[in-house]
Amino acid sequence: MSKPATGIYKVAVEVLRPLAKLTTKPHWRGRNNLPKDKPFILIMNHVTEYDVVVVAHFIVDAGHAVRVLAKDSLFRVPGLRRVLTGAKMVPVRRGTSSAGDALRNAKIALAEGESIAIFPEGTLTTDPDLWPMKFKTGAARLALATGAPVIPLAHWGSHEIMRRWKNSFPLRRRDTWVMAGPAIDLSDLNQDENDHEAVKEATRRMEVAITSMIEEIRGEKAPETRWDPKLEAYPPATDS
Repeated sequence: MSKPATGIYKVAVEVLRPLAKLTTKPHWRGRNNLPKDKPFILIMNHVTEYDVVVVAHFIVDAGHAVRVLAKDSLFRVPGLRRVLTGAKMVPVRRGTSSAGDALRNAKIALAEGESIAIFPEGTLTTDPDLWPMKFKTGAARLALATGAPVIPLAHWGSHEIMRRWKNSFPLRRRDTWVMAGPAIDLSDLNQDENDHEAVKEATRRMEVAITSMIEEIRGEKAPETRWDPKLEAYPPATDS
């Protein structure tokens, strides 16, 4: 089953919990969608650095601990490295020959009963209106390789607490929304992480799930296509 927080992970949670309560007015939905009998892959949109505090509050209070795939630069911050390593977080060395180690370590963690959390965008969204941008394929490949259920988690409001790339805390609490949806059905796809078409379709379904949940939270429609950070534009819609 999905494991609860223990050790240094639990200590970090207890340190951050008061901060979360001081800075957020949480509106939570769907915690019953987090599996209690098996490890899972949690996918989330990424708006600001404060997302981790907002979603961790939701996840840990539901009785779960997840191992987050995080950029390796965080593991080089004095003091933070010990916390991240002790909590079994998974470093991602983007753009290097070691980039694949993250998925290999995530597979091992899932096999050992640990749940994994991934921001499939790979970094903070650069969409002009903070919508989810184009997903990378790592989460899809991990899901197809392991068969672990993929739970979409959408959140909104953390940008009002800490704006992107800035240390900006408000003097009052802000409303935040976190919603966990049912597992994304990938059962009809070839369960092979090397099947390009299966990975492409699984990634598309993940994008659709998260984006539609954000639309529900925000009460507005997202752009027809996902922002592409390489193009710095919305790609044209296709019929496929």
